Amino acid sequence: MKRNNLEYYDLNADKWWKEDETLYLSNHLNKSRFEFFSNFVPNWKGLKVLDIGCGGGLACEYVANLNAYVSGIDLSLNSIKTAQEHAKKNNLNIDYQRGIAENLPYEENSFDVVLCFDVLEHVDDWQKVIFEAFRVLKKDGLFLFDTINRSFKSKFIMIWLLEDTLKHLPSGLHDWNKFIKPQEMNEIMERAGFGDSVIKGFDLTGGTNFKTLRNILLKGLNNQAESDKVELFKIEINDDTSVCYIGKAVKLSG
Repeated sequence: MKRNNLEYYDLNADKWWKEDETLYLSNHLNKSRFEFFSNFVPNWKGLKVLDIGCGGGLACEYVANLNAYVSGIDLSLNSIKTAQEHAKKNNLNIDYQRGIAENLPYEENSFDVVLCFDVLEHVDDWQKVIFEAFRVLKKDGLFLFDTINRSFKSKFIMIWLLEDTLKHLPSGLHDWNKFIKPQEMNEIMERAGFGDSVIKGFDLTGGTNFKTLRNILLKGLNNQAESDKVELFKIEINDDTSVCYIGKAVKLSG
């Protein structure tokens, strides 16, 4: 089976904004992401923001609605088209273009904030993406990211449970060998010139306790209650980085 199958994003690009689709789960994650990042960015108004691997534009629209100037780039042309159409429909002026994360088509010192969500574990060279994020950021600019740890627990939950067994995530979407340990992440960010970094657990499984895993097995990622209302899984920002983690770093030098 092909792993890290990025064709999925091109083939399903029309589903980014459909509430009952897997790709729309990113919107649920964004609420927790930006709640955490508000500790470091209390006001987005007037900031120049780049979203690397923007997909259908869910995070881009989130910050555009907070009055930031937003650019988004993605490898998937179909996803970019979806993002452009959705932004136009909502009268949002977002600069979208297709491109690769390892070679960003922007001048150095261009952005106040660079976002990189659910991307580093998919690219060909994640280390190069970190250096590119550093290059396009202004001095004191923020790099805000999340990704997946390369651990036994992440292999069990992300690959075996959610992809291969339950099929809640597309089979082959992730390659465990491309997951990144937090200490590797910190090392490369430091080498690039970032500092003042914070990494926290981005915990989608309640500390992977037995009850949560049982609920995932029984109900899937949408914790479907008996009523018609869908209750999405709870997200916690905590110290458990064993599966997913979220963080920020600051560009210290110019």
